[in-house]
Amino acid sequence: MSYRVFARKYRPQTFAEVVGQDHITRTLQNAVTSKRLAQAYLFVGPRGIGKTSTARILAKALNCKEGITAEPCGKCDSCLEIAEGRSLDVIEIDGASNNGVENIRDLRESAAYAPASGEFKIYLIDEVHMLSTGAFNALLKTLEEPPQHVKFIFATTEAQKVPATITSRCQRFDLRRIPAGLIQKHLLHIAKCEEIQLDDSAAETLARGADGGLRDAESMLDQMVSFCGMHITQKDVMDVFGFTPLEVVKNLADALFVADFRTALEIIAEQSDAGKDLMRLTAELVAHLRDLLVAQATGAEMRIAQSKLLDLIEHFSGAEGSMKWVADKKLQLDVAIIKAIHLLDETSLTDVIQTLTGLCHGEVPAPRPAPRAPVPAPQISKKSDPVAPPKAPPAQAPAEVPAPVEPLAPAASDQAVNDAVIWEKIAADFSKNSFIRFGWLRDGVFDRLGAGKIFIRFPESARESATSYFMEEGLKEIERRLNKEFDRPMKLEMEFDESLQAEPLVQENPEVREEPVAEKEIAPPPPEEPPADPMADFMNDPLIEKALEIFKSTLQTRQA
Repeated sequence: MSYRVFARKYRPQTFAEVVGQDHITRTLQNAVTSKRLAQAYLFVGPRGIGKTSTARILAKALNCKEGITAEPCGKCDSCLEIAEGRSLDVIEIDGASNNGVENIRDLRESAAYAPASGEFKIYLIDEVHMLSTGAFNALLKTLEEPPQHVKFIFATTEAQKVPATITSRCQRFDLRRIPAGLIQKHLLHIAKCEEIQLDDSAAETLARGADGGLRDAESMLDQMVSFCGMHITQKDVMDVFGFTPLEVVKNLADALFVADFRTALEIIAEQSDAGKDLMRLTAELVAHLRDLLVAQATGAEMRIAQSKLLDLIEHFSGAEGSMKWVADKKLQLDVAIIKAIHLLDETSLTDVIQTLTGLCHGEVPAPRPAPRAPVPAPQISKKSDPVAPPKAPPAQAPAEVPAPVEPLAPAASDQAVNDAVIWEKIAADFSKNSFIRFGWLRDGVFDRLGAGKIFIRFPESARESATSYFMEEGLKEIERRLNKEFDRPMKLEMEFDESLQAEPLVQENPEVREEPVAEKEIAPPPPEEPPADPMADFMNDPLIEKALEIFKSTLQTRQA
């Protein structure tokens, strides 16, 4: 007898042998047992999961010589003929090559004749979505009211292409992708029957590479036997099909997280030179990032923010799709890696523009605050003279001015003082950058930190502005800045207090109130009034124009 491939040799012959489709087989068995038979069935699902095999088993259950039964014998002439594809009463039609109106007309004429030996004449149309519109229309009436002895079974991988008028006349069954664990178990069963030494790790790799298709996994196992004989290891599977070890995927992700261009590109080059499938590598990288995202969502500590993981998943999913249409997949993946590392860079164009705006107003950009190194304000506040003496040596007094927070030192910890300073800086930056949208932030008073949240108290008069802008993009912008400043995910919690009063439009600096005016050589300049047209003032700023030129960007306005 000629050789039969595993996919045909181990094709399921009963409902019990169908792998991973219990929801389908149980329904069909109960329908056959109770004689609740529809005139047409539609099996939907991806390739290699058992659509045609299930259709043949259903045909055997209806035409078995022992009568209509949920467990066909598999030994009678009818069962054997159906299994071998030579039954006169089960007509299998390829929808891709018999898709015309003439073919459906012939089907309608033959359907009028009684079955040759079985209970029913069964028409099994595979890839039914390939039928033409005219063919579907010609089939409608026969499908809705067929002769009593006729049953239709359709199978398709693209259910969306089947007209609704056809689907509504059928009982639809959606077959699922088979889990990798069930595929692995089935491959080990085949290996045992064939006396093949198949390592568990090799079976797992084959199951993972089959992507839910059992027939694909069986074909891959067949190919591996031809390659390395009766002993199959994971390394053999990796070499033949170009799979990438999980450790390599993890190393690539780690290189991305630390912005290590050299290591990431070296990994891609090594995998390409080894003949690995770069599209599959990209898919496995996306799957690994997804696993990290799920772990982070369930409480695991990660060194990368959740928003960055989401950006990376979206980025590499798009790269994987575009790689299908390019010849040089390595170049495409290299570019995707470089872009991904730039995505992880915390410095955004918004941050650059905010910094340039501050420079335009004469501010010196402050370094990122260190939560564990607060300003030593309490030591200065203990001196008898609160005014900074002009004769003090440079080593004794720092250039920065921590005076505004000195009175708070005895009542709050250094950490709380530093957190308050951070919030005041954020509020000042946002109100200065966009006075119309965020000017009311200056009225907020830092209250406390807790459980990934920062609590800010606002006067009741700010409620309307806060709820208006924070409901949309304003909250996201503020929280992105909070995440950056506190180096961890932070949520802004607003509390409104009637006892608080809104600050005047131009608030006098407490430091200026405490310092005697007589000791100042030059009086502070009067505060600038908000421009009549803040947007025009912003866009005409020379520094902003220079930033746009450097980044080759344009400004877009958006209504709040």
